[in-house]
Amino acid sequence: MKFVMEKLKDAGHRVTINIPKTIIDNSVLKEFIKISKTKNINGFRKGKIPIKFIEKEYGDAIYYDIFKQLMQKFFYEFIREKNIKIIGAPRYYIHENQDKIEKQYKYSVIYEIYPQFKIDDIKNIEVNKIDVQIKNEDIRNSIIKNKLHNIFWKKVNRPIQLNDRVTIDYYVYKNRFLIQQFNKKNFIFIVSHNTLIPQLKYKIINRVINDIFFFKIKLHQLHPEKKLQNKEIICKIKIIQIEAQDEKKIYEKNIIKKTLETIDYLNIKQNISLQINQITDKYLEDQIIEQIIKKNIISIPPLLFEQYKQTIYKKFVKQYEEENANILEKKYHYNIDIQVKKKLCMKILLEKIISDNKIFLDEKYMQSLIKKISLNYQKPKEIIYLYNNNKNFQNTIKNIELKNQAMILLKKRIKIIKKYWNFDYFINYNWATHEEFIF
Repeated sequence: MKFVMEKLKDAGHRVTINIPKTIIDNSVLKEFIKISKTKNINGFRKGKIPIKFIEKEYGDAIYYDIFKQLMQKFFYEFIREKNIKIIGAPRYYIHENQDKIEKQYKYSVIYEIYPQFKIDDIKNIEVNKIDVQIKNEDIRNSIIKNKLHNIFWKKVNRPIQLNDRVTIDYYVYKNRFLIQQFNKKNFIFIVSHNTLIPQLKYKIINRVINDIFFFKIKLHQLHPEKKLQNKEIICKIKIIQIEAQDEKKIYEKNIIKKTLETIDYLNIKQNISLQINQITDKYLEDQIIEQIIKKNIISIPPLLFEQYKQTIYKKFVKQYEEENANILEKKYHYNIDIQVKKKLCMKILLEKIISDNKIFLDEKYMQSLIKKISLNYQKPKEIIYLYNNNKNFQNTIKNIELKNQAMILLKKRIKIIKKYWNFDYFINYNWATHEEFIF
């Protein structure tokens, strides 16, 4: 097999491969014979369908499928022969206007090579590990606050403050023209505790009922709303109603005493700790990746970057349509480039750790793990049955565990500084400061 390799000027690598015509013709003929013996077609006895008929009816589709299989087969033979480790999905291109009398068919594949870096390059990374101290007093205070108070909203006539519930009408303009489909009446949200863009929170503080204000947003080029991609819009906001949170305390001592006496502190503490650890572990991972990006330790191949970017975009579009989402939802204004860099850097880093350390999870280990996981559910046997009978679920659990083991090794290679927080500080910490936006 003839391979011609080249490095492209813009990005990626390309190999041109010639497949002998005899290989294609023989493979197509075998498929014709197979179909003629197995397919049921009116007017013909089974196994007696003429090859010429099969070629006339199904020839183009069969030829395309066979050629596609052979392109993949010979490309992967090429990377094994050259010991090339690729990343991302290769792109196949059939050369057009090939002479039918030629003895070979030519096609090209554009691919990306796995980025080269050393794990030792990350040893100087320094990150903070948040350790939250939970006391019984924290649990008691939280229960008294949330369960022994009746929270309700009351209308107020004063400037808007943090944590107020606000009702607004908003209108969207592009090039000074109103876009009716994005307008919303009586839209309610809580200031600071919402999923909307932060600009709205900053602009709305200290506004009063019937106030009208405007602000501009430039939507990025991959926003799910196609007609507004890379466009600047103006949002007009009118304040309709302001409500403040009020509470009515339950003062009966016997109710308070009875409630506090029945608290299972250990169980509650374990559940809270589990949730806190998920947040702090994610925060730790984000710090690691931010340092890797800042130090430019991993060079992400451009073609892979664009492929992954399109994957995230398609996911956002699907989610946006399914949720009938608000155009002001902040998750659709995140900087996609930064998200792609973070996800790919972590993926490449963990895959290298798994490969270098030859991390392997055998079936005995996975069965033991799924039994342990199942104990966290009300019906453990159903979880075990699902694992044993669902390949996708098996792969998901296995990939999560591979990542967990790789993360353990990664943490041993970097400098981790422990930061001790109390429960109140954790609850009131502004995690939104770690979100990346376009504007």
